[in-house]
Amino acid sequence: MKILSRYILREHIAPFLFAFVTVTFILLIDYVPRIVNQVIDKDLSLWVVLELVALNLAWMLALSVPMSVLVATLMAFGRMGSDMEIIAMKASGVNLLRVLLPLLAAGCVITYLMVQFNDKILPDLNKEARQLSADIRNMRPTLVFRSGVFINDIPGYLILIDKIDHGTSRVEGVRISDTRDDAKPRIIVADSGYLKVTDNGRNLQFSLYDGEVHLMDLADANNYRKAAFKHQEINVSGDPSELVRTEREYRTDREMGIDMLQERVDQAEGAIVPLQGKIEDSFREKASFLLADTFKAEMTDIRIDSLAYLRLKNEVAGWHRLVERNREQMTAQRKIMNKFDLEIHKKYSIPAASLAFILIGAPLGILAKRGGMGVAIANSILLFIIYWAFLIGGEDVADRGLVDPFWAMWSANFLVGGVGLYLLYVVVTEKPLFSWFRRAG
Repeated sequence: MKILSRYILREHIAPFLFAFVTVTFILLIDYVPRIVNQVIDKDLSLWVVLELVALNLAWMLALSVPMSVLVATLMAFGRMGSDMEIIAMKASGVNLLRVLLPLLAAGCVITYLMVQFNDKILPDLNKEARQLSADIRNMRPTLVFRSGVFINDIPGYLILIDKIDHGTSRVEGVRISDTRDDAKPRIIVADSGYLKVTDNGRNLQFSLYDGEVHLMDLADANNYRKAAFKHQEINVSGDPSELVRTEREYRTDREMGIDMLQERVDQAEGAIVPLQGKIEDSFREKASFLLADTFKAEMTDIRIDSLAYLRLKNEVAGWHRLVERNREQMTAQRKIMNKFDLEIHKKYSIPAASLAFILIGAPLGILAKRGGMGVAIANSILLFIIYWAFLIGGEDVADRGLVDPFWAMWSANFLVGGVGLYLLYVVVTEKPLFSWFRRAG
């Protein structure tokens, strides 16, 4: 049996690696346009671009591993079924369930490793990817100085240079509009000068000669000033044109480990308890007030006056506002709790999909028989689309509070695994595929 177990596992290695590379490549190709939009005109080094790609590979691996397990199972059992190896195993008295044991054991190992990856590694890589993307977005596009072309890449400045000598950095016919203060713009005009980029591209330093500075006040047209100069240094500051790394403490839900997520869930749940207590206390307080003898006495004394009704109305309206305010806060806390609880279940359910895919992939591969690689890949895509649709739909309804996060994330696994168990029953017992439905009919 050990020989058979090793043989079964060995038959899955090549299809798994093939599927893993293929699926990851497809996910990467789909993501490339977004990366291109981020880095275009930023003059980034190849290593920074590769780093951005590598960091985003993390979430792709979390998806490609379970799907690769499905493809490998379909291809391996499809090949063994078409080569009559499954029939030979049955003829030798080997139960199909016994054949699945080494695969399920390997699936448990993969599930455990992927849970650890999703908990310990993926959050940090997601955080680094988000920070790097933000730093790239904050970069100013690479300044390209051309004669007679307006430069508006620096916020608050508009620069026009008539002639540029890129060898000596000499500029002629310089006009700089400083509109950082919209109410009081400043215009600098100079015959010539020199340009120097400083502070890693953060600042432009103009050494200008024979020019004028025009100061205007849009609120008062009479408040206009002009000053001539022989030589003046003008610094134009803006965002850096080179990548500046930053470190941020803030983390989104997809950048947290399980312990951190559970802490947020506990905090939200703890915030709901006192809010619920406030509602109950206010209800008891108002009930005691309305049923008290003092209130009845007051009502008796002024029952002919409309002030009694007005007082009662105001008391009920105030209590209603208090209850609604606390209910809104409770709803907000429940949304927070569901959001983080959903992410916790996702870290377990997606890796556990490997086991569900083994249960459904083995019998489907056997039933497909001579379909070959094309049928295996087609079945894999169809199953994964169904699985992903359930996952996305479950996440959406859980965010709305319509379904518990547990069922939102695990229903797809239960569905796929349940269908897989039925197909296993069909294959092991060699009964018609829809025999159960025929008996029910």
